[in-house]
Amino acid sequence: MNLRQLELFVAVVEAGSFSRGAEAASLTQSTVSQHIAALESEVELQLLDRTGQGVVMTDAGKLFLQHAHKVLADCVTLQQAMSGFRGLQQVNLTVGASNIPANYLIPIILPYLAAEHPGIALTMQTGDSREMLNSLLADTVELAVVGSRNDDRRLEYLPFASDLLVLAVSSQHPWSRCSTIILDDLAENPLIVREKGSGSGQALQKALRHAGFDPNRLQIAARLGSNEAVRQAVLSGFNMAFLSEISIQQELKRGELVKVPVAGFAVKRQFWLVTRSRRTTSLAAQAFSELMQKSFTAYS
Repeated sequence: MNLRQLELFVAVVEAGSFSRGAEAASLTQSTVSQHIAALESEVELQLLDRTGQGVVMTDAGKLFLQHAHKVLADCVTLQQAMSGFRGLQQVNLTVGASNIPANYLIPIILPYLAAEHPGIALTMQTGDSREMLNSLLADTVELAVVGSRNDDRRLEYLPFASDLLVLAVSSQHPWSRCSTIILDDLAENPLIVREKGSGSGQALQKALRHAGFDPNRLQIAARLGSNEAVRQAVLSGFNMAFLSEISIQQELKRGELVKVPVAGFAVKRQFWLVTRSRRTTSLAAQAFSELMQKSFTAYS
């Protein structure tokens, strides 16, 4: 049984005869008759009675017609849905984002996404970089926007923006008046850090080791689960932290937070758009990815 047979069955019934049904379908009468005969043979029931005045549906034919109409209508709906998907109309896109992209990058592009692709409905899941990469591998998100990467060959990474982690203190902190400090000074003062698995935490540890400083020398005052929590703690005057420069632009401008330069030390981190390797990326994900790249070129 195939869709063409269903279409021809409906055409014959609606036309009232094989000849008129064949004409409507632009086929010969014998071809249509063969299709209907094959259909009846497959269902093992007589669907149409042939009479001198045309065709009459049997009871089985009447039931078959109801379902044939439903199947053909569903096919039209399916075609419309796929057409809408190709045109990015009424498309759901689920993105996983780590802390900084979720709070400071993706919200910026939402008005532009709505203007350029109003049919895309975005759902964002958040967590640390490791959690979002796991979500991508579990197929619970189609695209991940994160601040760290691993060597899993099942993932493809596209860099789109970068950021600096800067040592920040409140304007009331004694170090707010320091022109510069050295790395060894970090070992003498309590520091707030992110939880294990965060991209910023991994970037800081890597940079410290590269500079010849053992991260175990740090005095950890607290481990907090988000950049926002760390930022608020530092704003309240509680110790100091390496924070995303993107995330504290307004506080720096208002003088609520102060950057403390560390001589010979810088922590640059990359943000990535991540997809599954050898998977077809939806047009919605492609559109989102292109917009992210275009919007944050200045941060690269």
